Amino acid sequence: MYVAVTRAKNKLYLTLAQSRMLHGQTRYNIPSRFLDEIPDQLLKRLNSIDKQNIISSPIKTAPYSESKHKIKIGSTVTHPKFGQGIVTGYEGNENDLRIQIRFSEHGVKWLAMEFAKLTTI
Repeated sequence: MYVAVTRAKNKLYLTLAQSRMLHGQTRYNIPSRFLDEIPDQLLKRLNSIDKQNIISSPIKTAPYSESKHKIKIGSTVTHPKFGQGIVTGYEGNENDLRIQIRFSEHGVKWLAMEFAKLTTI
């Protein structure tokens, strides 16, 4: 990131793949934490961004979680230890599901859904 920013002459274009396939499963990406260090007056965002710098997209539910788990990607959740975060991905199947959450103060965590004790906001 440092090299890209320091070598740009007039303009610098930064992009983000909002989702990609990995091992046959869709993974939803979050913007780099380094983007938060760029002053807003220097940025021109082409996509709408919500208050927590997650690129807005239609909320999707992981196909294998329809029956048992109702937390959607993009949902805001609260965890007793890590606090408030945003769901960014899933991994596994309905019986052994892990959920990826970006917490504002603790970074990205993978939690076992059956033990996570999450509440949606």
